[in-house]
Amino acid sequence: MKNLPLLFLFGLSGHLFAQNTTTPAAALLRAEEAVQIALANNYDIRLVQGDAETARLNNTKGNAGMLPNVNLLVSDNVGLNIFQQQNLADGRVIEAYGRLNNNALAAVQLNWTLFDGHRMQITKKRLEELEALGQLDLKSTVQQTTAGVLLAYYNIVQSRLLERSVGELISLNEERLRIAEARLAAGFAAQTDALQARIDLNQQRSNLLNQQNTTAAAKRNLNQFLARAPETPFEVVETLDNTYTPQREQLLQNVLSQNPELLSLQKNAEVAALLVDENRKLSKPRISGVGQYNLQRTDNGAGFLLNNTQSGLVVGASLTLPLYTGGNIQRQVDVARVGALQASVRVDARRLAIETELNHQLAFFQTQQQMLGLETDNIKNARESLQVSTERFRLGQTNALEVQLAQNTLEQALFRQNVVLYNLKTAEVQLRLLSGEL
Repeated sequence: MKNLPLLFLFGLSGHLFAQNTTTPAAALLRAEEAVQIALANNYDIRLVQGDAETARLNNTKGNAGMLPNVNLLVSDNVGLNIFQQQNLADGRVIEAYGRLNNNALAAVQLNWTLFDGHRMQITKKRLEELEALGQLDLKSTVQQTTAGVLLAYYNIVQSRLLERSVGELISLNEERLRIAEARLAAGFAAQTDALQARIDLNQQRSNLLNQQNTTAAAKRNLNQFLARAPETPFEVVETLDNTYTPQREQLLQNVLSQNPELLSLQKNAEVAALLVDENRKLSKPRISGVGQYNLQRTDNGAGFLLNNTQSGLVVGASLTLPLYTGGNIQRQVDVARVGALQASVRVDARRLAIETELNHQLAFFQTQQQMLGLETDNIKNARESLQVSTERFRLGQTNALEVQLAQNTLEQALFRQNVVLYNLKTAEVQLRLLSGEL
């Protein structure tokens, strides 16, 4: 009794300490919110956005060579004549020593390619296609990132569901241990029943620790996708719904019209074809116009003409026609033609691969749907069997082995159901990714 106030004080202080060290609950993170965060912060997306912006900036008429170049030319040259002699027509002779000469020029020059066999127009079209390609690559990266985030998110959900399953098994093992210890105390059971029940309980607790570690690792992986600190706390919605109903024909149509990877390869093939035409135009004549306004002054330290000032406008044109280039133009055309053929082959190969993968995922999805019904029924039967076995064990009508087998059956059924639910979500994400629906 003397120690009662002291014990009360320690208990109160321990309660207060527990209250002070309790961490606030982590915020709930939904799948769509995780995707939004990733699209705003993900490093891969930011890099591809830069590539798309570069392609947009390069798509100009000036870069295609369709606009003139205007330059300002300024020069001032000073010379020193050590000895200068001029013999004039009237018989006079002019001699000078150590005289300075100065020649100053200022000009505005315009150069403009007026015709090059329409190569400029083809180049501009190619730049437009490259800009569109940049947007397709960005869309592809966005969808790939979205799929990665969703898979990482559902991986966490699956791990949390497995934790709940293990928690249920721990409760069942605790009940089994209580029954075994009660029967042992009453002299109705062997000590091995209680020992085995305790071993199985500890095994499930160990499984829970491992699963919690798996969940923590999966959360760090998702945080990496979201470009934030690995230990940022959050919770997930612990459900794996099964409401997706894919239609094969519609998915195939979407693959051809929406899949950004396939569209990107098609755009690459179009760019390669334009590059062939662009190189062909190198053999065409090139007409360039030149316009220049000059202002020039020359000062001579000695001689018949002491200074001269001129200003005026010069306009001209030039024609360039390649007559012989050592076969380089044809070589460039042939190389571009091979590149265009390869690009076309890549489109066909990737289209076939995507359609094949789509069929694989559809078959996998349908199989998992059938398995889900079976596993749901198995869990129902396993729980009922375990309930009967536990009650029989309580009444002494069976041994602990029957209860242990029933628990193992339920454990396996719960695990298989969680795997099937996760497989359905992964197949859904893959089908949406292939059809360009993400």
